[in-house]
Amino acid sequence: MDSLEQSVALVAEPWRGSGYYDEAEAWTFLYWSDEYLVVRLLRQMDLTATLELACGHGRHAERVVGQAKRLVLMDVLQENVDFCRARFADHPEVEIYRNSGYDFAPVEAASLTAIFSYDAMVHFSPDIVEAYLIDSARVLKPGGMALYHHSNYDAPPDRHYGQNPHARNHMTEALFRDYAARAGLEIVSTTAVPWSGVEDLDRITLLRRP
Repeated sequence: MDSLEQSVALVAEPWRGSGYYDEAEAWTFLYWSDEYLVVRLLRQMDLTATLELACGHGRHAERVVGQAKRLVLMDVLQENVDFCRARFADHPEVEIYRNSGYDFAPVEAASLTAIFSYDAMVHFSPDIVEAYLIDSARVLKPGGMALYHHSNYDAPPDRHYGQNPHARNHMTEALFRDYAARAGLEIVSTTAVPWSGVEDLDRITLLRRP
């Protein structure tokens, strides 16, 4: 097992069989009000061919399914993939894949207009974040955008992310900017956001493939 696969296993395992998905479903409406930052940023994006990364049980995809002609859902856990296949069985425009946990295969190069991930990348280790930014540049069409909700917590590197506030993994604005630049992506906007009373714990960043 290489280092990226080890990182994915470390991040993903605590979510296997988790009751979080059912609990979070009841609160999804809070993040889809017209005033919320994610909604305002999604309105800047062309959602014609959209991918949601780490889709879980599809609670956010449910809000996008009527706007996209093609909606790709990805998750590293087979149980989440199975749940979403049942949930969106009546939507032929929805494709659902179990992915590696660090790239967007089998999605074709330059085939997407938008990518988004909410309340998931905050848990990803830096090497996973970097890998996804690199592959974002591959799968996005020129002018396509990616909206990522990621950690802004400069965590000590010698402990499991579950020990950090709200299980945030190590990430900073400067490191995310560096990864984006090396991937060839432009940052359109990045905003520090609080989480459960912890100021600046996260950031919501909108990127564009030139």
